[in-house]
Amino acid sequence: MKLRSASLAAVVAWGLSAMTANAVELRGFRGVPWGAAPDSLGAAAVVAERGEVRCYRRERENLLYGDSPIREVRFCFHRNHLFGVEIDSEVDQRTLRAEFQSSYGPPAFSVPSRASWGDQSTRARVEIVAPPTGSPASLHIFSNEFEPSEKHALQ
Repeated sequence: MKLRSASLAAVVAWGLSAMTANAVELRGFRGVPWGAAPDSLGAAAVVAERGEVRCYRRERENLLYGDSPIREVRFCFHRNHLFGVEIDSEVDQRTLRAEFQSSYGPPAFSVPSRASWGDQSTRARVEIVAPPTGSPASLHIFSNEFEPSEKHALQ
């Protein structure tokens, strides 16, 4: 009986670890932790604003995500706390998804125009969004802890 219980516990533990292996536990993006103030970006300019949300573009940003070229990276703050990053790529969704998936595994959810990783139980959530026509994709990363409760679409 003890052996059977121990075996069952091991199988359950293994299953739970496999389920969380692809959890998105990003602590921020490119050296800027979730919750940081805008001055942590260094030289940056406001590129979008709505209510208490401001998105900034750094002056000297790396315009590659892995090997994929990107057009812009926006760091978004709510009440001066980093809660999200928006990345506009130069590549299609399939290419950007493969780039992200190489580090974080397959998405938890996927339809032709969107793939997502993480949920409310993970440190962060990630979405790759693009029209299925091969147009350039966007990567959105959100902190579950710092994201404002009211939704702000800056697009």
